[in-house]
Amino acid sequence: MNYLTRSIEVLIIVTAEDRIVSAVPTVAVIDIGSTRIRYGQGTPEGPVAVQTDQTRPATLTDQLITIVDRLQTQFSRPIQHVSISTTGLVDSERGVIVEFDTAENETLQHLPIGPAIADTFDVSTTLENDCTAAALGEATFGEGYHSDTVVHVTFGTGIGAGVVVDGSPIRGERGYAAEVGLIPIVADGELSSTGVCGAWEAYCSGRGIPQFARQLLAQDEQPSSLRNQEEIAAPDVFAIADAGDELAQSCLQRAARYNAAGIGAIANVYDPGIITLGGSVALQNPGWILDGIQRHLKEYVLAEPPTVTLTDLGEDIELYGGTASFFGAEESTPVVEQISD
Repeated sequence: MNYLTRSIEVLIIVTAEDRIVSAVPTVAVIDIGSTRIRYGQGTPEGPVAVQTDQTRPATLTDQLITIVDRLQTQFSRPIQHVSISTTGLVDSERGVIVEFDTAENETLQHLPIGPAIADTFDVSTTLENDCTAAALGEATFGEGYHSDTVVHVTFGTGIGAGVVVDGSPIRGERGYAAEVGLIPIVADGELSSTGVCGAWEAYCSGRGIPQFARQLLAQDEQPSSLRNQEEIAAPDVFAIADAGDELAQSCLQRAARYNAAGIGAIANVYDPGIITLGGSVALQNPGWILDGIQRHLKEYVLAEPPTVTLTDLGEDIELYGGTASFFGAEESTPVVEQISD
């Protein structure tokens, strides 16, 4: 069962031999991150010919127009649709990035990238939050293919999620749905994220793990190699813990329990068939993230825990989601090259 229902307008070509060749529309897929933009062509089998550019926030709209123009020169037929996913808060209906946090910790607001691309190239566009796109990709091309309710959780700089139920993403009234990183995992916690005290991502994300480690260093006088670090980053905590440092291990063991509580809350609310994990923190440290969740999850769920696993779509998962937001049909199959005499 595919998860996205869409009637696909087929391009009809009459060849010199009077044969009719029908092909699916030409779709460009773009994923905007705070540090890089990945893009390529979306096909019914997934994204292909993926390329990467460094994100230039100050000229983001112009950069995207340049990327689409470049893709147009690479494709054999005119682009008919551009599917975009992005970090930050989006207004999918209007194709506007409402808030975009840059790598320099600046916040850009109201970027109408959908209308800009549509007007420049006379194409249709879609815009999704990257976590929502990832969940769509998982539900269509990944391990979620056989489940009616799919959740994808991204462990990156923060923690975010996308939820797809019967093929449709849950966005919420204002686009804030599935902001799971703000679940207050430590009710009286001193750490916070975007004003939410005890937020899950304040302790367990790429940004949160270092500040949690610093908090433990201040509270505990035991020796630790972390004290020798001028600046602590999440990879430092994982590496030092793997080397046997007890305080770093304690930090990640406590984070593992918090992660299990967060995943348990998701399971209790949405009752998903599967929860997949992605993002650099999870994909690069499965022993601490996935294994830790699986070790403690039963303590935090009402029913039998759902399947929790790493995504197998890798760093292209958002591009799979962008592809899925256009292609995919229940009870029908897009035709790439169907020839009839």
